[in-house]
Amino acid sequence: MLKKRIITAIFIVIYISAMIYMGGWFYNLSVLAFAFIGMHEIYNAFRNGGYRPIKSVGYISILVFFYFLITGQDLGGVLTIILATITSFSVPVFDQNRSPIDAALTISGLIYPGVISLCMIFLKESCANYGDYLVILTYLTTWSSDTFAFFVGSKFGKNKLSPTISPKKTIEGSIGGLIGSTVAGIIIGIFYNSYFNVDLALFHYLVIGLLSGIFGQLGDLTASCIKRYCGVKDFGKILPGHGGMMDRFDSIFFTMPIVFTYYFLFFV
Repeated sequence: MLKKRIITAIFIVIYISAMIYMGGWFYNLSVLAFAFIGMHEIYNAFRNGGYRPIKSVGYISILVFFYFLITGQDLGGVLTIILATITSFSVPVFDQNRSPIDAALTISGLIYPGVISLCMIFLKESCANYGDYLVILTYLTTWSSDTFAFFVGSKFGKNKLSPTISPKKTIEGSIGGLIGSTVAGIIIGIFYNSYFNVDLALFHYLVIGLLSGIFGQLGDLTASCIKRYCGVKDFGKILPGHGGMMDRFDSIFFTMPIVFTYYFLFFV
């Protein structure tokens, strides 16, 4: 199991690196694939919980949203979500086997992880000369939080963080994760400023590292909460040793939009 997990992790790092390096259509289509797979997994989890999200509405809507995103038509994306909402909530009127809750879960899956995952494109393409650096920074600080939380929790963890949602996570591990992501952010910032002339104040790297630690852990706990509620152990099996796309990228799906928001608020 550990061997599979390590091999898969190496593959993920290589693939993400290739995405960022190549950029363009390869990066954008890869992010769209993440969105599709994540939506498929969460819709299946909802079905396992006894609900019937309207998958076709979600899948078509994310494709249309993606088109408007890459063509720079932001209003089209907003209208897509509005029309998807109207369509979803109209379906139970004609199909008595569907409920308004099914409609709500359809839109929920469209937004999370669908639209939220596309923030990887927002972050890369809409942040002037900082895009690639911020994407890499977000991945590394988020994964640093995961790694430090695991090892600190394994060594020193005694007090449960959220026993009903994720019994293995501890407060000590959570604190370790926050420290790890913050320190990683500072170290990466020093490296960026020294060798790539990014020229951002170290304070911003510290804040981004801390935000990645906080919201990465929140994303992890949110996904665990959904799994527990729906009665599934993993969201999927596409990533051997890790589970599904949602199992591996649950933290990233939260930190990417948060870092983009931070950039929008303090750099634009």
